[in-house]
Amino acid sequence: MSGDYPDESTSLLTESTNYSSSENLQAADVDNKNNTKVTQKTLDEQYHEYNLSLPKIPILFSLWMGSFLSALDGTVVANIMNPVAEEFQQSELKHWIATSYLLTNTAFQPLYGKLSDITGRKFALLTAHFFFGLGCFLTCFAQNVPQFAIARAICGIGGGGINASSSIAVSDICTTRERGIYQGYANIVFSTGQLLGGPLGGFLLSTVGWRAVFAIQVPLLATCSFFAIRNINIKLSHVPPRHERFTWANLSRIDLGGSITLVFTISGILFLTSSEWNKVVLSVFTLISFTIFMFIELCVAKERIIPFELLKGSFGLSSIATVISSFIIYGDIFRSPIYLQLVQNMGVTMTGLYLIPPSITTALGSLFTGAILRKTKLDLAHCASSLIMIATGLQLFGLVMSYWLVCRVQPYVPITDTVKVFLSPAMWQFASSSIWWKLIYIIALCIVSFGYATLLVATLVSIVFSIERSQQGTITGIFYLWRSIGNVLGASLTLVVFEKSLASKLWFYMFENKKHNPFDFTKKHFSRLISDSSYLRNGPFPIDTLGDLLGIYRGAFLDSYLPNILLAAIGLVITIILYRLHTKKSQLATATQV
Repeated sequence: MSGDYPDESTSLLTESTNYSSSENLQAADVDNKNNTKVTQKTLDEQYHEYNLSLPKIPILFSLWMGSFLSALDGTVVANIMNPVAEEFQQSELKHWIATSYLLTNTAFQPLYGKLSDITGRKFALLTAHFFFGLGCFLTCFAQNVPQFAIARAICGIGGGGINASSSIAVSDICTTRERGIYQGYANIVFSTGQLLGGPLGGFLLSTVGWRAVFAIQVPLLATCSFFAIRNINIKLSHVPPRHERFTWANLSRIDLGGSITLVFTISGILFLTSSEWNKVVLSVFTLISFTIFMFIELCVAKERIIPFELLKGSFGLSSIATVISSFIIYGDIFRSPIYLQLVQNMGVTMTGLYLIPPSITTALGSLFTGAILRKTKLDLAHCASSLIMIATGLQLFGLVMSYWLVCRVQPYVPITDTVKVFLSPAMWQFASSSIWWKLIYIIALCIVSFGYATLLVATLVSIVFSIERSQQGTITGIFYLWRSIGNVLGASLTLVVFEKSLASKLWFYMFENKKHNPFDFTKKHFSRLISDSSYLRNGPFPIDTLGDLLGIYRGAFLDSYLPNILLAAIGLVITIILYRLHTKKSQLATATQV
């Protein structure tokens, strides 16, 4: 079939007219420009028809196998993060295990959109596979949390690219109306990986150790690369011929300087909020990094990592909503296992099982949203904005529901009869052993996940619908950038708020509240609790004191909900504005047709 269409190496421009006289050069130039536009359009249509005719199953398998491993890896790490930090006796640094991956994921993800537009979809995906596999390999040899975090950062360079490249390639082989349902299928694969990651990570941790979790991914990534080389043969008119793809003139279009300074800026923000380093130095570093980033984007970069002209109107509002939604879901993903492990004393395998229902709900939400967008008779952008507004409302409701529940569930203690009640007896409470709070907790997690899936699919379809094909790779990369920024900030700041609140509450209880504290605490007890969370239940604390400490831990978890709830409320306001904007556009279009 490929013989019916121009090859990738075929010149995109053709000459159809010869001019010999000098007085006709201007006319020749105009004619050639017109021919170029026609030829480019014709070639684009031919390639699009060719891509639509490709057998989809081999391509989707090649793309989604890597996405499955990326999702599996994410929930594995979320679930085993606390035990790994305890093994190294560096519990106070555990948030960097999550943050390091998400940080590089954030910075390099939009580059894959541009990379796929200038070198082709296959090369971008193979590059992502290489860095993800290298990071997994290096993680196996980590001897402390900083080494683990560095290896995870290398892994993150590829992890984000796998998802972005896969999403971009799927858009090439299906129509706009089909894009939503294919995104639903993709999220089923991704959610299955998330579903299995938690319990699988817990099982391997308790049997062969956490290093095997990462070692087994290396040969699997090599297999993914083999299938990608064999099956992904998408043709694009805007991708240069093979001999021009890796020239400096072409590769210089990648905004590497913008990505690096973006990493420095986000890192500075995270260090400001999560470390005890000199705040003045960190503030200056962050400000300088941001200034250089803006200078590169506005004055240096040939093709910016963030096209600022797009950050207005509906795309800007959708971008903010995506950041907020991703912040909320990743706050939940990384907070939930730690809460269940520390406060409710559940094992790693059991907390992994709690991640299964939200993963299933994410897949169902994606399919549901894709089906609506495929069958709707409304304007696609208007329908998408309605779904985005509903999704944000669902996330806010789910967060408030979780907060209310955690307030009313008593922490697990060995002998509940001797432990005083933490809340007023007049208030409705759940015993730690009750099945009801567990069901409500899972439902709340599922509501947040359903809202997240709905928002992502609706936003992505609206982007594909409104952007021309030659820019879809770049714009999809930017969409994943917003997701990644929300992911890294959600995971990091949620855990940082918990850790800061915990340290403050513990210090007050141990050393400033002596009248209500019969146990003789020392600073060694305090530092052990901060650096090794397993010391909470393995330390020399009597039952009553343990009950008080668990109440403090629960209070710190409740504090970590507050930024998420506030952002969800702001997100709801933003999506209402977005909905009203599209409603006006739809009404105006209807009036014009009449």
